[in-house]
Parts: sequence; C-alpha cells; structure tokens
Amino acid sequence: MSAKSSEPPFEPSSEGEQLPSRFEVELEFVQSLANIPYVTFLLTQHQIWQDPRFKAYLKYLEYWCEPPYTQFIVYPNCLFVLKLLNSFLDKAVENEDGILEGAEDLPKVIQMQGGEWMNQMVERWRG
Repeated sequence: MSAKSSEPPFEPSSEGEQLPSRFEVELEFVQSLANIPYVTFLLTQHQIWQDPRFKAYLKYLEYWCEPPYTQFIVYPNCLFVLKLLNSFLDKAVENEDGILEGAEDLPKVIQMQGGEWMNQMVERWRG
C-alpha cells in the first residue's frame, strides 16, 4: 500500500512549487476557448452559462483582446470565441427544458464568423 500525502493537492508543496498566478489562470482559461468542443460542452452539459458571475467573468476577460495582453495569446481564435460567447450569452434564450437554444450551432457560427474577426484583429494589431 502506498502512503497518502498529508499535503492538500491545492497548496504549494514543500519543494517551493507555487500556485499559478491569476494572470496564468486567466490566460489558460481564455486559451481553452479555442477548443470548440470544450466550449460546446460548457454550454450544453453544464448550466454555468446561467450564472451571472460567469457571464460577468467572460465580459471581464475581454481585456485579453487588448494589445498589451494579446502578445501572450498562443491561440488567437480564442479571442474571437470569447467575443462570440459574450455576444451569444447576451442574447441567449433558455428553452422549457432548461437548455440553451442555439448552443449546438455555436461551432458553425464560429467557423462562419472566424475569418472576419481574424481580419479585424490583424487590422487592430497593425494600428
């Protein structure tokens, strides 16, 4: 039998490991939005989109679209998805079963709008 560690999994270890900074956590989450199946899963399997705090958090994260922060983004399409999500959730309608209408169409919308948003982002970065 192996002995269990007495340290909680979320605290820094005695080896000097530190928890990720807020910057790192937010960067990782924003970039996870580039994964369309993950976004679809969030919107269809979890009711997190109903929480006003989640909506406010997504709005807050739009600061990543500004030039001082965009340099840290590896997957720029995540910024398009972030903007799309904010727009989508502003207009979101829940059906009688508690399911977000149109969530299954989100990947198609992202694919259709992505090119236009990419061009806008490139123009903004040039400025």
